Amino acid sequence: MNISRRFLALGAASVVGLSGAVASAVPSSAQPLKTSKSTAAIRLTADAPARLPHGAVRLGPLAAASKLHLDVVLKVGDQAALNAFLAGLSNRQSPFFHHFLRPGQFGPRFGPTLASVAAVRAALRQAGLRPGAVSSNRLSIPVSTTAAAAEHAFGISLSRYRLAGGRVAYANSAAPKFSAAAAPYVSGVLGLNTLYPDHSMLAKPKPALKAKIAQRGMTAGRPLSQPDVVGPKACAAAKTAGVNDDGFTANQFASYYLMAPLYGLGDLGSGVRVAVYEQEPNLTTDINQYKTCYKVTTSVTYKKVDGGSGTGAGEGEAALDIEDVLGLAPDVAIDVYQGKNASDADSFDIYNAIITADQDQVITTSWGSCEAYSDQTLVSEEQTVFEQANTQGETVFAAAGDTGSTGCLRSGGPDAGAVSAGNPAAQPFVEGVGGTTIGASAETVWNESSSGNGAGGGGLSGYWCMPTYQYQTAIPGLIGSDSATNSACPTSVTRHIRQEPDVSADADPFGGYVVRYKGGWTVIGGTSAAAPLWAAVAALIDASPFCAAYGSGDAGVLPQGMYGQTGVDHAYIYSGGADEPEVFGDITLGNNDYTPSGYFGGLFPATAGYDMASGLGVPLVTGIGAGGTSSEFFPGLAAMMCQAYATKLTRTKVTAISPKSGTKAGGTTVTVTGTGFMPIAGADMAVIGTKDVPANCTSTTKCTVVMPAHAIGTVDIRISAEDVTLSAITTADQYTYTA
Repeated sequence: MNISRRFLALGAASVVGLSGAVASAVPSSAQPLKTSKSTAAIRLTADAPARLPHGAVRLGPLAAASKLHLDVVLKVGDQAALNAFLAGLSNRQSPFFHHFLRPGQFGPRFGPTLASVAAVRAALRQAGLRPGAVSSNRLSIPVSTTAAAAEHAFGISLSRYRLAGGRVAYANSAAPKFSAAAAPYVSGVLGLNTLYPDHSMLAKPKPALKAKIAQRGMTAGRPLSQPDVVGPKACAAAKTAGVNDDGFTANQFASYYLMAPLYGLGDLGSGVRVAVYEQEPNLTTDINQYKTCYKVTTSVTYKKVDGGSGTGAGEGEAALDIEDVLGLAPDVAIDVYQGKNASDADSFDIYNAIITADQDQVITTSWGSCEAYSDQTLVSEEQTVFEQANTQGETVFAAAGDTGSTGCLRSGGPDAGAVSAGNPAAQPFVEGVGGTTIGASAETVWNESSSGNGAGGGGLSGYWCMPTYQYQTAIPGLIGSDSATNSACPTSVTRHIRQEPDVSADADPFGGYVVRYKGGWTVIGGTSAAAPLWAAVAALIDASPFCAAYGSGDAGVLPQGMYGQTGVDHAYIYSGGADEPEVFGDITLGNNDYTPSGYFGGLFPATAGYDMASGLGVPLVTGIGAGGTSSEFFPGLAAMMCQAYATKLTRTKVTAISPKSGTKAGGTTVTVTGTGFMPIAGADMAVIGTKDVPANCTSTTKCTVVMPAHAIGTVDIRISAEDVTLSAITTADQYTYTA
């Protein structure tokens, strides 16, 4: 594998290039080269011709008058400074901790200089093109032109191909040329081929193979068949569809993944915006009927990118994504960004629109392709906008794919059955979401090779080194026999390669998600469903009283905090204070070797802790107490993420108690004053000798405790918030039991 100097400049998120070297990055201190009349030009090797899909037949040149939409994408002005800022956002010792950027700040701070942008625009005009306005993050210059003008400007030819299945695509014959004056600032040109469009990660059960799976109703003591009494409820028609078609309603998933206790605290996602990335249309009537079924009024706004994605019902992806989020976090506001799906420029434009707008704390996408057939320029520039999202505190989820470890199977490329990770799921600063099957006695990796229904994606990246936030060697299984290294990766991660997925959730179409589509109720699965489920989880966390109390801002499920906390507290996370799993449900059964691809190598098996079939595991949004009951005291995922970015309540202290004595029979109500208490029902406990009793904390400075029976003598009343902090013993907390 060749190593790209451009990507190696990313430091902790370097890349292992698959198809040659990208143009070298200019040092950040370099000034724009003076405009030259020289005809010297440099080819941008990142945009070298893609490998043709199986069965592609050349039809001839692309018509000269064909309209093209291109993006000339630019390099970050100072990658080292951006790396340092990203590393500091989640590091309490850094001056950057918690200082997320506001809208409009990324371009002036980290984008190329205005002089660099001007040099590129001048080169485009000199080549006969008419560049549009640069994006606010200074990373993209749109160009609308014809095939003939593009061929002349970039020194290429464009050919048409008929692909297997009948679709006609076009592709460039050579890497585009750029003037020597501007090439150092250009990553590449998007939109020069349409061979490998994105596809959705949707999985529908094959009717001919469908069989009732009645045993799916209980896993690890957590009910799925009976939802909690709080939160939105599905109407009778949706419940009936779930029974008839082996699917589950939103409130059943909310119960199973322990979201419902947040509903009981009044958290339904209010104040949070979620962006849904789409490359197909949907029927608004389906969305409105789903909302009516659940009796919710979720705001859904459609934002068209480059003219939108047309009209109609689509294939069900958009309906699934939108309904999944609003069914689980009904008080959020959803922004549906809809664009075309022809070239890599279309994909980039949608992400760029979402992230430069910076209105949504959470972003979810169920579209993508495999890395092996993704354009190098697209992969590189997507990485930059995902870095921008992270600087802004936005959590990004991407479906990991539905063909197991062979992520290219649906691409039609020459090596479709080879092991490959997915894009953008394997991107650093994106959290890839794998798939599981909820069974009677255990949740397992989703793999239905026998029926051809699909399997959860995951594996080793072919582009990216392991980001430093993921390199947490204390996490069981994270570095194992299936891990791999590359000599181009930094020593800070001991040369390891990026691994995905990061997390997982139910994706099995047998036991999938009940949705409204084309005017009827149906069941859909795939990692397409798992990604928006995680988006709903992140939205609930952002809106949770835990983040409000901790002053965490939009903690979401940012990857640095998630991996950092898991590395430190892995023993607690997988087997917590009540000897129950906390934070993540660990998936230890199955693998994602999808044998219909022709691959039988066994990659990747589920193991304890992290694995490349299920990531860190499935969400336990709130904690689990003794006996499997939900608990606000034992921190689940919500409290853990809020703790990771807490700016207050990081220590608990008792300064006074009143009264200071009572009888040994107990029953005395004691008022405890101090600091660092968690003002959430059930979130605090008083440690009295060897006993833990509930502490009712109505504010961060005041709790009441009903004293238990105890032998005559003096004890300390210590307060523990979220089973994380515990007040130190002082003379101020001493209470005396008398006869």
